[in-house]
Amino acid sequence: MDIADGVVSKMEALERDNASKKDEIHNLKIEIESLRREAEELESEMNAVEEAGSEAVVLSSVLEDRERMLTFLERETKTMMQMNAESEMKVRDLERRIGVLEVRKSEERCKRVRVEEEMREKVGEKEKEIERLKQRIKDLEEAKGVERKQNSEIEDEEEKKVLGFMWPLVAAGGAAVVAVFYFYFRKRR
Repeated sequence: MDIADGVVSKMEALERDNASKKDEIHNLKIEIESLRREAEELESEMNAVEEAGSEAVVLSSVLEDRERMLTFLERETKTMMQMNAESEMKVRDLERRIGVLEVRKSEERCKRVRVEEEMREKVGEKEKEIERLKQRIKDLEEAKGVERKQNSEIEDEEEKKVLGFMWPLVAAGGAAVVAVFYFYFRKRR
């Protein structure tokens, strides 16, 4: 019986060992299952991290594009503000020039009106002077007409005396000229 006791005890030991191994296997299965679940969770987390990384890359690219656009818009805004300031300066300068031109135009208009008034006054004075001179000429002509009438009577008498004496001399001088031409042209033929 000893042997049987030894075999029974070995069997019991083996059964105990087998039961403990079954428990170990069962615990290992549970541990493997939990590790498998953890691995799946890790894999899904890794996929999520990869997706988040790719989204981060996309968002980073979008952010860079937006930053470039913001920089461009800031430069454009600055340029536009400078252009606006320059335009305002030009507008002020043009308004000043227009004001100066309007003042000059007003001064020239006033000057022209003054000159026109002076010319009207001078023309009026000249017209009065012309009227005075016309009246004086008329008076002188009347006086001269009277004087002529008196002088013409005296001159008529003198002319008759002078012409009466000069007529024969003029006729003789004319005949002499005709004779000279006659002799001159007769020789030439």
